[in-house]
Amino acid sequence: MAVTKDQLMQAAVNEITNYPTIALRYQIGDPLIEQGLASMAAMLADLSNQVEVTAGEPFTKARDVTVRSDAAVKGILPFGTPSIGIIKVTNNALSSIKVLAGRSVQDAAGRYWLVIGGINLMPGEVGFMTAKQVRQRSFTHVVGAYLPFYPVVLAEPEVGYIASVMVAGFELSTDFSNTSDGDRVYNIKSDENSEISLQFGIAGLSGYQPAVGEVISVTIQDTEGEVSLSAGQKYYFEYTGDAAEAMVTMELVEVSQAGANPMDIATMREVCSYPGIYDDSAVFNSNFDFVVRKAVSPVTFLSIWNEAKEEKVRGASLDNINTLFVAARKFGTTKAVLQAQISAVIKRADDSYKIKFVDVIDVVVPMAITVAIPSVYDAAAVMQEVRTLLLDEYGPNSAWAKRGEAQILEKDIYALLERVVALSARRGNLVIDSIGDDSEVLPEHYRYITTESLTINAVEAG
Repeated sequence: MAVTKDQLMQAAVNEITNYPTIALRYQIGDPLIEQGLASMAAMLADLSNQVEVTAGEPFTKARDVTVRSDAAVKGILPFGTPSIGIIKVTNNALSSIKVLAGRSVQDAAGRYWLVIGGINLMPGEVGFMTAKQVRQRSFTHVVGAYLPFYPVVLAEPEVGYIASVMVAGFELSTDFSNTSDGDRVYNIKSDENSEISLQFGIAGLSGYQPAVGEVISVTIQDTEGEVSLSAGQKYYFEYTGDAAEAMVTMELVEVSQAGANPMDIATMREVCSYPGIYDDSAVFNSNFDFVVRKAVSPVTFLSIWNEAKEEKVRGASLDNINTLFVAARKFGTTKAVLQAQISAVIKRADDSYKIKFVDVIDVVVPMAITVAIPSVYDAAAVMQEVRTLLLDEYGPNSAWAKRGEAQILEKDIYALLERVVALSARRGNLVIDSIGDDSEVLPEHYRYITTESLTINAVEAG
């Protein structure tokens, strides 16, 4: 337990009796003595608080830097997710046009998009192409030293976030496990300051160790992450090759994947609460949940369960053998794109499972509580504080709601509302009248409370 300033001051006063002259000056309130003792007591109290936090930091992860460090160890990179859009292309020219994959276009806001699905159009034809919101940059690095796990630090983008990194002649690997000596692979690492770097192997053991003077060519794709897009938004070629291309019109018709910024600290803290997984393989349900959440974050809701849990709620079936069931939703991303992403992640972790997707079902959870508020407090303000805390903890955007089979426990509500000063007062009180109903909780249920489903009754504390 941290030592308070008052406790430190009392210890100093007890000790000062051993120095009669100074003790007399303290007793008459000499500011030179009092100010010095008070300053030291305040600093030591702050230090005591820091020591207490540090002692529990491996378990509580109260500091942001600890969360970032834990995320770096678990391979969670501060990458942005680019938007992917379907663009309608109309050829108004008198000659055919060809838009190849890799071509750069810009939207009306000046953001760069890279074509990933090209198109050929005859005069007057209309077609559709796919593009993602990234801008590509490249650089070369000359190896300056023959070092094991040679690092190459990546410069931050001028705008937005790094979305992906490619190295010519090398393949991306999540680690050096099961990597043979000489395999040309690289890892991407991050640290507690979100500095991103490439890491190569060690000669004679795992991977490829670059030689002095070797030139490494790196291509980086940057994205602006979460951006506002609307149907009908216009696009233009960054550079036009001929007059025909100037006659082409392009407009957005659908966003198949919404862009996202890197994980915020709250999401990172939630994802890092899972056990450490060092090679993105998976054995237990929580392992699959982790690798999927890590790969497609931020998700609105994700629940993954196996045949045993499935047969508890819907009975046995031969079709359930060796099957993983997935219910997922991600704001701004189409069901087809999200399911393809999740399938790829699970197959990469363990390709022995069949995957069956189940539709997410929204379930609004009713909750009723009664608060006894002392008359010296503003009842309306206290009720609003209670409502805000509960919605932040159990609302549709909370970390609690994003997991399958979420349960609201009374002890957690009592612990949460201890923050409300009015309820912690001597006459303040809290009674939980009801939580939820008698309906069965299924793994695909996206459960949360809303302003309408939360009833707060206030009475004056006696």
